[in-house]
Amino acid sequence: MNLSETRESRFENRDKRRKANLVLNILIGIVLVLIVVVASSLMMNSPKEQAQQDVSKNDSEQTTEAPASDNKKQTSDEDVKDEDKGKSDSADKEDSDSDSDKNKESASDEDKSTSDDPFEGAEVTEGGSSANVEKTIINPDWEPVGTQQSGQHTATYDSSSQDWKEMLEAISYATGVSKDNMTVIWLGNNGSPQDAKGTIRAKDTGVKYQVAITWVDGKGWKPTKVEQLK
Repeated sequence: MNLSETRESRFENRDKRRKANLVLNILIGIVLVLIVVVASSLMMNSPKEQAQQDVSKNDSEQTTEAPASDNKKQTSDEDVKDEDKGKSDSADKEDSDSDSDKNKESASDEDKSTSDDPFEGAEVTEGGSSANVEKTIINPDWEPVGTQQSGQHTATYDSSSQDWKEMLEAISYATGVSKDNMTVIWLGNNGSPQDAKGTIRAKDTGVKYQVAITWVDGKGWKPTKVEQLK
């Protein structure tokens, strides 16, 4: 091998090394560029991913909170229903109490009507002071009917007087015939200034009664005898 060939061989080897280094440098440069690109991409995507994660987290929290809100609404609805039910039960109870009170009042009225029977506990005998008397009723439980008059009493047979009104009250009390249902046939003296007698007829039944009453000082007229006429 001569010197010329040796130089040529060295030159070729050097050229090959230079080309290899160039290729290597290019590859390194490409790798560096790729690294930069990838790093930049990661850096750019990271905020977006974080934002997406935050949005996803918020959605998840809202989704989690929604049932709680629904539960509150359901609880509120249940409270309203319970309140309505309570009002309904209270109204039913009030209606029941009202009905019970009405029943009690009705029963009380019936008892009062029964106890106010003028002939309850009375002594009833057939006939009486005259031939036209069908039966005679005397009740030892009769009481004076009360009076609005004061001072010394004198019987007054004037139909517009207070004494007349109280005499009719005593007759109504003894017979059970209300003054509105009563026709006064006669009302006058019965032998003394403090005794009177009246004859009346019940408008609804047509039954006639003759009633003797006497004055009790400070307490009013008191029935003493009822005769049912034929």
